[in-house]
Amino acid sequence: MSMTIKSRLQLALNLVIVATSSLAAVGMVLLIFWFEDTLFYNHLQSDLSDQIRNHQRVTTPLVLPMTDTTYYKLPRSEQQLLPEMFRGYPQGGHEVLSANKAYNLLVRHDGDWVHVLVQDQSEFERYELLVFVGVGFGVLLVWGLGFVLSRRLSRQILQPISRLAAAVASLPQQLGSRLEMDYPHDETGQLARSFDHYVLRVNELLLREQQFSANASHELRTPMMVIRGAVDMLKEGEPPAAELRQLQRIDGALLQMQQQTELFLQLSRTPDSLSGKNEQQPLADIAARQLAHWQPLADARGLTLQLEVNGEVGQRPATMMVAVLNNLLRNAMQHTLVGEIRLELDAHYLRVLDTGSGIALAAQQQVRERGVSAANPEGFGLGLAIVERICEHQGWRLALSSPDGTGTQATVYFDEA
Repeated sequence: MSMTIKSRLQLALNLVIVATSSLAAVGMVLLIFWFEDTLFYNHLQSDLSDQIRNHQRVTTPLVLPMTDTTYYKLPRSEQQLLPEMFRGYPQGGHEVLSANKAYNLLVRHDGDWVHVLVQDQSEFERYELLVFVGVGFGVLLVWGLGFVLSRRLSRQILQPISRLAAAVASLPQQLGSRLEMDYPHDETGQLARSFDHYVLRVNELLLREQQFSANASHELRTPMMVIRGAVDMLKEGEPPAAELRQLQRIDGALLQMQQQTELFLQLSRTPDSLSGKNEQQPLADIAARQLAHWQPLADARGLTLQLEVNGEVGQRPATMMVAVLNNLLRNAMQHTLVGEIRLELDAHYLRVLDTGSGIALAAQQQVRERGVSAANPEGFGLGLAIVERICEHQGWRLALSSPDGTGTQATVYFDEA
């Protein structure tokens, strides 16, 4: 699972605090052990040497109690004077623990004699235990404080970035929108300035595209109106049947050109800017008209066109919907030789199903690209690319499937329900 920058920063700070406090605690414990092993045993070595030197002429077993130490000088064969817990230790220093007592034991062998110096370390062991407990609680306290501080530090460190992200997310989707440049002169400010420069460039490109689309639409309307007037005048002259069919073809192509011009003009604008300009019509009526438009071609090819409406399907933007249906139905007609083409409508989606050649799984993503079609992967297919662009513009989603490699299902989901 991916982590946010804030979580990673907080984790890194926590790891540093845990590692540092743990190393400090281990260092304190090792220092106590070193103090005990070095200073205490050196002191016992010196005391034992003094006792051996002072009592070297004593030829009988000796037990000499002192304040917190006891000196034993015993023959190897007579160890009964030595308490049982101190017997059997080899030469050197040892720590002896009992139920509630702790002793440091130093043993030295000198010929037939055994010299033992016992020091009561119970008080030191209690202090040592208290120190260990204190170190443990201190480490836990540092970890707790570190967790709280890491959360605050990570939040404060990332606050400029979070503020920049919120400003970018709330940036109005319209030309001329820019960030308020009140960021510090650091990496965050550099990022804000770079993003603002990028937004400015994007706005310039969008403005050029919109101006081109608007100018092209305006300039094309005049010759199209001239063509429309000429066609109408020729129709009024009662031309022969052959010429009338050609005029009707010109009329249909002109109507399609007008619709495409309006479509591309709308695609160049943001959905918000189209408010009130994108006429909403009942989806069922739009679909019925498009099927009626393609019915003569379907009859000529022996194909069956069906419309299936599931409940109330609502209204959709007419220009966008006509373009989507025309392109999907055209693709279905081009790749279906026998069988049927069915259009299903629902409140959440529309689906075009055909019994044609289908689309290979590897090509289902490529056919969405401009200039690619299923029949000619290196050709100039634009239909699905236009549908994909319309879906992106309107917040819809296009899904393609080809069950068993026969026939194609093209579904446009209006929402994620």
